Amino acid sequence: MKFYCTKDAFVMGANTVYRAVSSKSTLPILQGIRLKTTSEQLQLTATDLEISIQCQIPAQIIEPGEVVVPAKIFFEIVRKLPDTSIYIELKDDQLNISYYNSRMVLRILEKEEFPKLPDLQDSQGFTIPVQLLQNMIKQTVFACSTEEKRQVFTGVLIQIENEIISMVSTDTHRLAYKTAEFPNKKNISFSGIVPGKALTEIYRLLNEEDDIVYIQFKQSQISFQFGAIHFLSRLIEGQFPNYKQVIPKTCETKIYLDAETFMESVERASIILRNSGLGVNIIHLRCIDTMLYLEQNADIGRVSEQIEIESEGNEVSISINSKYLMDVLKVVDEKIVFELSGANNAGIIRALNDPNYLYLVLPVRTT
Repeated sequence: MKFYCTKDAFVMGANTVYRAVSSKSTLPILQGIRLKTTSEQLQLTATDLEISIQCQIPAQIIEPGEVVVPAKIFFEIVRKLPDTSIYIELKDDQLNISYYNSRMVLRILEKEEFPKLPDLQDSQGFTIPVQLLQNMIKQTVFACSTEEKRQVFTGVLIQIENEIISMVSTDTHRLAYKTAEFPNKKNISFSGIVPGKALTEIYRLLNEEDDIVYIQFKQSQISFQFGAIHFLSRLIEGQFPNYKQVIPKTCETKIYLDAETFMESVERASIILRNSGLGVNIIHLRCIDTMLYLEQNADIGRVSEQIEIESEGNEVSISINSKYLMDVLKVVDEKIVFELSGANNAGIIRALNDPNYLYLVLPVRTT
């Protein structure tokens, strides 16, 4: 293997695939990055067996080949290389990295042990605009559970029917639901649970310069291709709960308010809560006529905020985990409506400018 590559291209490729390098596995090969030449490009690949990322970068190929290098040290070396053309040569089972009149030598791993990635040839696929996918991930993935024992709740259910795509996530305490129309030219139908970790990484990698994402799926695997990146992930097995059953059809109170103003008040209240040592972030809300009161008491202090609002229906009081409020207020724009039906029933937050999004949050029962 012999090729030339620029530092910028190397850094971009290494940065991209390093997200898939395993940090916990006892298999040394999963802590490696595979370098493989194609006709006029260099392909970098990393996997932790849950997700796999490939990235193609431009290179001047002199002699084709394939090698697996230790990811951490390779990543650190690449970032510190000078801004010049880098010459790479595999010689005597060592990787020589040359620049100017200098050289570094890096040991390699057994390439035969590097896992084969799933074959998605002959699989079904469809395209979706990048901006749409970014927005849908942003508004749902944060509501996934982080408890690995409950696998179906650690992912986002993606469903496609006719020209409607939907994404749903829940950790059993709150639920985020987003739908959108998209050009389903092949009339594809799909239903699968994609790990939240995978979608979070995809969101970070998506570039607005890319127009579309090509998504393929086959059995227990799904892949996302955009720009120079090919991202593969397993699908989570199991039955996602019937989320439509838990979404209230009516409400007794509607509170109209500005998302940013509400966010700032909740954040201030959370300062007291975070430093109280109670280990919980429960905030009490009371809606009376045109005022919303946010209140909390703790040994370290207390907080009482008032926000002018518009409301419809009954006066209401409810206690909610402040983190659950802040998470959704970060991903909605401008005006929202908060729909409530008493202290012990789920509340719904909707964005007034987006009828295709809702967020359900369960109350905290307090004495």
